[in-house]
Amino acid sequence: MRLAIVDDNAADRERLCALLLRWADESAVPLAPPPAEFSDGETFLSGFVPGRFDIVFLDIYMDNLDGMETARQLRAQDPRCRLVFTTTSTEFAVDSYEVDAAYYLVKPFSYGRLCQAMERCGISLLELGQAVILPGGERLPLHPIVYTEYQNRHVVVHNMDGTTREVAMSQGDFSALLLTYPYFCDCFKGILVNFEAVDKLLTDRFVLKEGSTVPISRLKYRQVREQFLRFTYICTRGDS
Repeated sequence: MRLAIVDDNAADRERLCALLLRWADESAVPLAPPPAEFSDGETFLSGFVPGRFDIVFLDIYMDNLDGMETARQLRAQDPRCRLVFTTTSTEFAVDSYEVDAAYYLVKPFSYGRLCQAMERCGISLLELGQAVILPGGERLPLHPIVYTEYQNRHVVVHNMDGTTREVAMSQGDFSALLLTYPYFCDCFKGILVNFEAVDKLLTDRFVLKEGSTVPISRLKYRQVREQFLRFTYICTRGDS
């Protein structure tokens, strides 16, 4: 889950970030990476690309580009991203429908209200629908991937339904997209594996649920093992 906080008040950003980390821990929803913080709409939009964030928390009262205009420009680029407004007034509550905001939090809001906002965002659907945006704007859904391997200047994506897909990207650029998600791991040179597709971990390879195996680099084994155990622990907590 990738989150962003856009607020010109540093104390409000810090508090919201702490609440989101608490929510993620109690809900067993991994954040990858921790919430990104921006002090104004211009800075946020300057580096924004469709698909970069799942949920954006926007303060409305900011200098120069306010939250509503920031939301309009964001929504023009990305119709999927969830928007949650955070503000000290209900003045713009009706206007929030214009940009399809999922929730409207009035400061100071409680942890319980934040949990309601996250529930309204449809976390389970967001998780299932996670995708990265490839060069050219095409979406690549993430959860159907078993593993990927780099061959002849292309990334070959192996999916759970047995299909494959070639992506014309360097391994470095492709890895930068997928490795922000905690269920993907760089286990061997040119290979990324989706932990969701793993049946068990051996000393030199992963055994996948569909029966094949993926090698693990000897030099990377300790790091890979720790990442896999952390992932399975989080999943176990989420099921309990």
